[in-house]
Amino acid sequence: MMQHGKFYGSTVMGERGQVVIPVEAREEIGIEPGEKLVVLGNKRRGVVILFKSDVMTRFADMMFRKARFFEEMFSSPLEDSEQGKTKG
Repeated sequence: MMQHGKFYGSTVMGERGQVVIPVEAREEIGIEPGEKLVVLGNKRRGVVILFKSDVMTRFADMMFRKARFFEEMFSSPLEDSEQGKTKG
């Protein structure tokens, strides 16, 4: 069963802009000290989203694999036959 999120509590931003991520969230999500996080936000809605940077890397890898799949799937048979003519 896929979970879509969980409420881990609340936190307060300090004077230097630092926010403490609740321990339960750090443990369950696997956030270690020094871990890089990506920060997204929506000014109008007042929303800030944090996620581990490796999530972005995995997403980008998946998108490149899908793009390669579609490039191969939609390559024209005519292009392939024309390339064969120029080779020989």
